Amino acid sequence: MQPLRTNRLDLVPLDASRDAEPLHEMYGDPAWHQFAPADVTGDVAETHARLVRELQENGGWTWVLRVRPSVEAIGAIGLFSDQGTSIRGLTWGIGRRYWGQGLMGEAAPVVVDHLLAQPGIAGVEAWIDTRNTRSVGVARRARLDERARLARVYADHTAQQVVMARSAHPADADTLAVRPSLAVRDVRDTCQRLMAVLGLSLSFEYGDPPTFARLGVGPWSGAPGIDVSAAGEGAIAATTCSVDIGIPTDVVHARAVEAGWAVLSAPVDQPWHAREFAFTLPEGHRIRVIGPARPAHLK
Repeated sequence: MQPLRTNRLDLVPLDASRDAEPLHEMYGDPAWHQFAPADVTGDVAETHARLVRELQENGGWTWVLRVRPSVEAIGAIGLFSDQGTSIRGLTWGIGRRYWGQGLMGEAAPVVVDHLLAQPGIAGVEAWIDTRNTRSVGVARRARLDERARLARVYADHTAQQVVMARSAHPADADTLAVRPSLAVRDVRDTCQRLMAVLGLSLSFEYGDPPTFARLGVGPWSGAPGIDVSAAGEGAIAATTCSVDIGIPTDVVHARAVEAGWAVLSAPVDQPWHAREFAFTLPEGHRIRVIGPARPAHLK
């Protein structure tokens, strides 16, 4: 791993003993942790232990930022621990005194370019709270694009993360979306109630009354979602459709009850940090709703 350089910055491999004290200003700052996954470190010793652990888990792939001519670390950027995949997670942070100066936006493109040139790294991705507009801007400066959304659980609320990523060798995917298809007796009524419960958008419908409709997870063209088609006179083969949501599961459960669907159970916490329930459509289709685990104060 080598030092890197930008117009204003020297990017130097992290040394836990050298950099713990200056970086503690960041890791010990509650404001910095508003969107950060780890707990605030209480003192320099805790920060040092955190940095040592990070270097052990990611193979040493972390740089600190220095504003020339200073040799003091003001922030850090590097990889998450190796999860055995060629897509590597990327994280960054900078002390509050340096926010708004474009320094991380200057560092990230250089680091990303360097990482994507390394053997064994097919792509990098960053998980960013959607409200963290500064970090989203940094990702865009590094030419990372939005690829997905994930639920995020804080101690007192739930939120969403945008997965922003870039491949070492960009190529169009063969598959653009996977959509379950539900055969129903009343396409329009089913779509209206699914939109009310799950927050889906109507992409388009065909026929009057409709014999086919496509629901999307968002209002944009090409969004993944659910196809709903009119069933014939015969029996309907019931299917199960799993739906990931980014809002509290109990909110959607209440909507399903209000919409009159046959709700199979109250929301249940799962050991993989999710909370889920299921409801059925009149034709027997089972909709499995999977949301974020409850915040700690609700458990």
